[in-house]
Parts: sequence; structure tokens; C-alpha cells
Amino acid sequence: MIWLIVACLLWGPSFGLVPMLIGTYGMDPYSISVLRMFFALILFMPLMGMRSITTKQKIQLSLLGGLQFGVMYLTLFISYQFLAGYEVALVTILTPLYVSLLDHALRKYRLKLQPLLCVLLAIIGAGIIRYARTEIDSDFWIGFGIMQVCNLSFAVGQVIYRRMMKSTYRLDDMYTFGWMYLGALLVTILGWAIMGPPETSLRNLQQLPLQAWGIILWLGLMPSGLAFFLFNHGSLKVDPNTLAIVNNLKIPIALVIVMLLFGQWEVIGSWPRFIAGTMVMLAALWLNGQSSRCPSVEV
Repeated sequence: MIWLIVACLLWGPSFGLVPMLIGTYGMDPYSISVLRMFFALILFMPLMGMRSITTKQKIQLSLLGGLQFGVMYLTLFISYQFLAGYEVALVTILTPLYVSLLDHALRKYRLKLQPLLCVLLAIIGAGIIRYARTEIDSDFWIGFGIMQVCNLSFAVGQVIYRRMMKSTYRLDDMYTFGWMYLGALLVTILGWAIMGPPETSLRNLQQLPLQAWGIILWLGLMPSGLAFFLFNHGSLKVDPNTLAIVNNLKIPIALVIVMLLFGQWEVIGSWPRFIAGTMVMLAALWLNGQSSRCPSVEV
């Protein structure tokens, strides 16, 4: 599970840095998504030709990356127009449910009560933290809806990637992950061309200071390039419900990192609720570990 936690730690600063690029430097979200996927692809490109991969597998991986990262990024950055950075982290609370239900559907298993309750407990814990915030307006609900598309695409990608890699023993994800970033880059470029202002964003890129380019480079290489690989790689080492629950652990981790790095103490909202919600999520993780050792009741 260490792979998943490290990925969450690398994602944390993104929820403060992305609003900075949009608000301070005037970047549009579509160009940010393209640049992040471009640098992520650059990071893994040297490894792409070091293992034999069939054309079919390359296409499958590219399509999967286009969904898990490309669609996810486009909807994620659109949501920043309606939500604050820390709120984006908070409204991902339903991702564990998507992961768990999709895994059960693809496996054609009946739902097991104990693991499902653990996943729901993780959602409740995140909800406790979320509703420490004050008012909820129409922009929040628009952003929430957009983020569910984001969460669902990320969840589908996790589940399918896990099944694909476990069923194909000859594939080593370190050498295949670049194809996923290639697919994601193509999707984000398409989104940028259709929904973004290419001419305006290209002019803005020419005027960006070195500090902004440093932020873009960090976001592309670390939270995008390395963290997504670590998270997907880590998904192969844990059971599906642990994977689902850890999807929500990134919420308290991100809030603490944003608070410490950017001095945004207001992101916590209510320390008692934050602590209670985090403890509930940790309890869900522990109970899931216990339930995996015992027979589960099916529903």
C-alpha cells in the first residue's frame, strides 16, 4: 500500500498549484492538461521501446490512458472554474464506491456486505470532512457533477488496468505506462482544440515566467507522470476494496499539504470534523483488512 500513499503525497500540492496557474498566471485548464500529459509522456518515453508489446496492447493501453487520465484531466480542470482547489479534492468522495461496484460488476460477483460497508464508511468519513465547509451554492453543484464524470473515468481506468495487467503476465507496467500517457495526451489535445482557446493559450505560454514553467514541469513529471504510475502499480498489490478506500485517503492528505505549503488554513474548516472524518476513513481501511481474513456475507 506504500505505493498508493506515496502517490497521494505527490498529488497533494497539485490542489494548490493548479489554481495558482489558472488564477495568478492566467492559464486555461485545457493547456495545463496538455502540458501535464506531455511531460508525463516524456518521463516514460525512454522505457516504451524496451519491451515487446503487440499493436493490440498498445491500442488498448492508449485507449485506457485516454479514459483514465485524458477524460479525467479535462473534467478535473473544468471543475476548477466552479470549485476552489481544496473543494476539488473534497468532491471526489464517491470514487471508492465506483471502484468497488465496477470491480464487482466485471468479476460478476455478488456484492459482499462487509467490504461494501467499509467502502461506504470511507465515503462517510470524507463526507464528514466535506460538510465542515460553510455554504453550498449552485457553482458547487455544477462542479460536483463535473467531478463525478472525472471520478468515474478515473475509477473505470483503475479497475480495467488492474484486470488487464493481472491477466497479462508478460506485461511489465513500467515499460507499458508510456502508451497510456500517449493516449491521454491525444485526448487532452483534442479537448484543448475543441473547447479551449488555442491561439490565446499559445500567446499566454510565450509570456509565462520561469516560475510558472517550473510549476508546470513539476506537475507533469511528479503528480502526473510518477504519481499516476505509482498509484496504478500499487493497485496491483492490494485488494480492490483497499484500492477503493485509499482513493479517499488522498482527501485529508491533500488538505494538510495545501494548508502547510500554501498557508491556506481555512481549507480544514473544522478541525474536529477533519480529525473525525480522517479517523473514520482509517477505521474503514482497518476493518477492510479484518474482513478480508473472514468470510463475507453476500447481498
